[in-house]
Amino acid sequence: MSTEVDPQYLLKESNREVERLQKQHAWFQRCLNNQIVFAPVDLNKDGLKVLDVGCADGILLRDLQKQVTPSSRLVGVDIMNSFMPPSPQVNITYQVYDVCEPPSRELSESFDFTHVRYVLPGCAKVGHQKAVDNLAATLAPGGWLQVQEMDLDYNRSEVGQATNDANRVFSGLFDQIGLGARFPSKLDKAFEAAGLVNVSIQNVEFPMGKRLGDDKAAQDSWEPFALTIPSVVETAKSLGADIPDSVYDNLAERFEKEVKEQGSLWRSFIIIGQKPE
Repeated sequence: MSTEVDPQYLLKESNREVERLQKQHAWFQRCLNNQIVFAPVDLNKDGLKVLDVGCADGILLRDLQKQVTPSSRLVGVDIMNSFMPPSPQVNITYQVYDVCEPPSRELSESFDFTHVRYVLPGCAKVGHQKAVDNLAATLAPGGWLQVQEMDLDYNRSEVGQATNDANRVFSGLFDQIGLGARFPSKLDKAFEAAGLVNVSIQNVEFPMGKRLGDDKAAQDSWEPFALTIPSVVETAKSLGADIPDSVYDNLAERFEKEVKEQGSLWRSFIIIGQKPE
């Protein structure tokens, strides 16, 4: 693994980010019945090559490793060197890569499946289209790209006020950094502009808190937000995002109370597309 120094992270507080990502992944896996791959990828293919962009400590790759053949090659990349394991694991290697840049020769046109989750908000300096272009460039002919990003609609009637307020803070932050809060709903067009075919976009719901029933699963669902919301609020305020003070007020506490007492639903877009053969 590289010894490069970490760049500045989008959120001001990154010390507990790996912990947050681990809890978030456990919650997602519970809600999705351990499904990771939504694209029609043959997981039984010998020598399957998989890239996870924004891999952090590799938790998703370690789970995916259980679903693929022993001959598969799994590669995790992240902009944050400190997030990644200090050494390779069985069939899993790690390296530093910033999706704002074109992939290296080693990463170019190499992978049967490239997975990305909640990474593109960090690509405001180049825009989501350039980031998608760079991701598409990692695919071998016939390979699939899968991107998961947040649905930040903050006027939803099926959730409580604190959930809508959390979405509004994320939306305001993304607008302020120039990415635009609605960019995830446009990613199917970005995939097509990058030359991908068989593109589709779907909305996936993740129950939270009381709606999950199981105490451990409920805790895994709200704890990532307990770690994230204060940092998102601090970042949005420091950047001057156009958000009323009433939205910020006690948001972390209100969100946790709402999710514990009545439950909630978090939504994501999942977009897939294939590089032509």
